[in-house]
Amino acid sequence: MRKYQEMMYSQIRKTLNSWHSEKVVHKHEIYRFLHNVRRTADVIEMKALSEEVMALLKEIDTQSEQWWNKSEWLPIVERIERIYKPDLLIGEKSRDWSLLDRVRQKEMPFILVIDHDLKFIKGIKTFLEEEGFKVVTALSGKKGFELFYQVKPSLIILGHVLQDMNGIAFLEQMTVDAQKEMTSIVMVSSSCCEKNRVKAYDLGATDFITMPLNMNVLVPLLHNRIRYRQHIIKQIGEDELTGAFNRKYLECELSYQLTMVKHDDKNKLFSFVIVDLDRFKIVNDQFGHVKGDEVLKTFVNMFMLIKEPADTISRYGGEEFAIVMPDTTEEEALKRIEAWRDIFNEKTFMAGKTSFKVTFSAGIKEVGKKDDQIKSVIEKADKALHFAKKMGRNRSECYKETLEYVDFKDFVTIIIVDDDEIVRQVMTYHFKKRGEVAGRRVKVRTYSDGISLLEGTWYQPDKQFMILLDGRMPKMDGIEVLQKLRETYGNKNIVISMLTEKGEIDVARALNLAADDYMFKPFNANEVTVRVDRLIERVLN
Repeated sequence: MRKYQEMMYSQIRKTLNSWHSEKVVHKHEIYRFLHNVRRTADVIEMKALSEEVMALLKEIDTQSEQWWNKSEWLPIVERIERIYKPDLLIGEKSRDWSLLDRVRQKEMPFILVIDHDLKFIKGIKTFLEEEGFKVVTALSGKKGFELFYQVKPSLIILGHVLQDMNGIAFLEQMTVDAQKEMTSIVMVSSSCCEKNRVKAYDLGATDFITMPLNMNVLVPLLHNRIRYRQHIIKQIGEDELTGAFNRKYLECELSYQLTMVKHDDKNKLFSFVIVDLDRFKIVNDQFGHVKGDEVLKTFVNMFMLIKEPADTISRYGGEEFAIVMPDTTEEEALKRIEAWRDIFNEKTFMAGKTSFKVTFSAGIKEVGKKDDQIKSVIEKADKALHFAKKMGRNRSECYKETLEYVDFKDFVTIIIVDDDEIVRQVMTYHFKKRGEVAGRRVKVRTYSDGISLLEGTWYQPDKQFMILLDGRMPKMDGIEVLQKLRETYGNKNIVISMLTEKGEIDVARALNLAADDYMFKPFNANEVTVRVDRLIERVLN
C-alpha cells in the first residue's frame, strides 16, 4: 500500500508544482484535480487527505470566475500540502484485491445540473453531494455543453428554463451526444404541461419531473438510471478477460478527446498509444491459452499501477492494447510507458517448472488540433508501433512524419536445404515469383546439404529466417542438422520446417528438437507457400 501512496504523493507534487509556475489556473482544472485526488485517496486508504479534499470541494463556488489567480488557488494548495505528506505515513494493511477493482468500487457518478435558478442549483447540489454524488452545475446552456464534454456526466438534471435558452432547445442539441455516452437526461419543470412533457420524451429525455421535487423519490430514481447505465457500459464497453475497456469504448473515448482538443481555446492535447506483446503467439503455442490469458491480465493490471487517473486502456484486439492519456505530451507518455515496461519486464511467468518472460513494443502519437480523424490517429500510432518492432522490439517509438517514408515490409530469408537440385530450383523460382510471404518481402538462399548450411555465413541476429530442411540428406541427416541449428542459434528468429518422407517417429523427433512444422513429400509449391505464410505469421510476428 505504501508504494501506491508514494505514487499518489508524486502525482500531487507534480500537479502542484505546475500550478506554482502559472499565473492563473482554470477553475475546472482545480475542481477535476480535487475529485481525482479524493477518489484515489479513498482507494489507497489516505483517509485524512480524502476528508480534507471533500471539505474543499464543498467550499468551491462553481459559479465563480473561470480563471483563478494565485491568491485564489494558493490557499487550496497550502491546505493540501499540509495534509497529504503526513497522511502518507498511515499505511494501513492492504486488502488482497487489485487497484483497478478498488477504484471501480469507490467511484461515484457525476451528475450535471443545468438550470437558471441559482437557489435551486445550490440546494440540489448540496443535497446530492450529501447523498454521495459528485455534482457540477451550470446556469446556461452554453456552460452546460462545456461541462458535459469536460466531465462526461452519468446523468443530467435539466431545467426547463436556462439563462440563454430553454431546456427543450438544449435537449434538441444535446440528445445525440448524450445517447452516445448513454447519459440519462432527467428534465425538471414547474409546469406539468402535457405538450412539454411529450416534446421532452420525443427528443430523448429519460424522465420528466414536475416541481417541487420529492427528494425521497428523486434519489432512488437517480440511482436506478445510473445503475442501468453502468450495467450497459460494462456489458458493451469492457473486455471480460482483462478488465480493460474494449474497442467500442476506445472509439468513444478517442472521439471525446478529439472533440475536447478541437473546442479548447488553449493548446490542449493528448497522447494515444498502441502496445503489442512481442511474439505472443509463441506463449499460446508453447504454454497454452490459459497461460496466455494470465499474461494478458497481468499486463493490464501492471498498467493500472503506473497510470494517471484519467488514463484509459482498451483491448484493441488479441494481444494488442490502446491507451488514451489526456493532457499528456508524447514525452510524458513515453516516460509512463517505460515505467510500465520496467515492472512488466521484471515479471517472471511460470508454466509448470518452466519460467518465461514477455516483452512489449509501443507506438505513441501526440494528438493536437491538427489531428481531427480517429482513423488517422490510429494509423500514425500503428506506424510508430511497427517501427518499434522493426528496430528490434521491446521498445517504444513516437510518431514522426519521417515514418511516412519508412518501408515497413521486412525481409524474410527463405533457406531451402535439399540434396535434390530440382526441388531447390522449383522452390526458388516459386518464392521469387511470389515476391513475399506473410506480408514480408522474400530473399531465397539454397544449400545442397546440411554441413554447407552450418558452415555458411548466412545468419544475422537482427534478421528473420525460414528454413525448409530436408530430413534425408547425404553427409548429415536433417534431424542432426536441426539439432545443431537450435543449439547454435536458438529459435528467436529462425522458423524451421522439416521436409520428410518418413513416418511418425521422425516427425516426433523433429518436433522434440524444436522444429516448428513438418511437411511430407511429395508436395506442391503452392501448398508449401500457404504453410510458410502461416508459420511466419504465427512465430515471427
